Amino acid sequence: ISPDKLGAVLVCAQAPDIPTETAFRSTTHHHLNWENWFQNYGLQRDRSDTLLSLLLMYEQAGIPMFNPPSQTLLSRRKPYQIHQLQMAGCQLPASLVTNNPLDAERFIEEYGECIIKPAAGGSLTLSANQLLQNGGLTNLSVAPAIVQQRINGEDLRIVVVNDAVVSCAAIGVPEGTIDFRGEQSYQQGKIAYKEVSLPRLVELQCRRAAALLGLRYTGIDIKHTADNEYYMLECNSSPIYLDVEYKLKHPITEALCMALINAS
Repeated sequence: ISPDKLGAVLVCAQAPDIPTETAFRSTTHHHLNWENWFQNYGLQRDRSDTLLSLLLMYEQAGIPMFNPPSQTLLSRRKPYQIHQLQMAGCQLPASLVTNNPLDAERFIEEYGECIIKPAAGGSLTLSANQLLQNGGLTNLSVAPAIVQQRINGEDLRIVVVNDAVVSCAAIGVPEGTIDFRGEQSYQQGKIAYKEVSLPRLVELQCRRAAALLGLRYTGIDIKHTADNEYYMLECNSSPIYLDVEYKLKHPITEALCMALINAS
């Protein structure tokens, strides 16, 4: 599609650059040997890079992108995002990015209860203390991860569209849950939400974080503690929000559509 025929573009997701489940299911016993995997990897990379190139050309041509692919590529790098959120003045848990098991162990000894999550995101957050006890931290020598002080409190999901907070919801998961995405009720769409309001300073930090990451819309995860502290965990460049919108009647899609129309 020619750029002069576009008013704005909503990027819901980017094509993966590694073989997907389809590649595995296309083979006997759902296994890929190295030769087949590399062939599928090359094909998938061709698809992914072609689509990404098109989106980048639209962005370069000045088409308003929700979200700009160049910024999404950066914000998805979690260690970089942590640094940017700190630059935005957001309150974050104490954090360590490392592939050294000894450094991770010292961090846990200093901060007590901690969590660990992959540097690239995607997988569930785990208890770093449990991994320390069962020897799992030695796997850090294979690939780095993010170790953070665990913040106990209410899980909040904030949606920002075009520099405005359009939704703020508390996620009704059981107390003590490390990662609400792993809760069966959340995965089955049975979770309950509660509408909450943010202090003006925290709302400003959310807007500032989105702007600094170059995201026109984002879903921000925050922990709200019993001491009324707000800790920002991360910003998602392609947030899932329909369940919140349906149950709380928050006009997220409307805000996104109006942003697309007004930007064109």
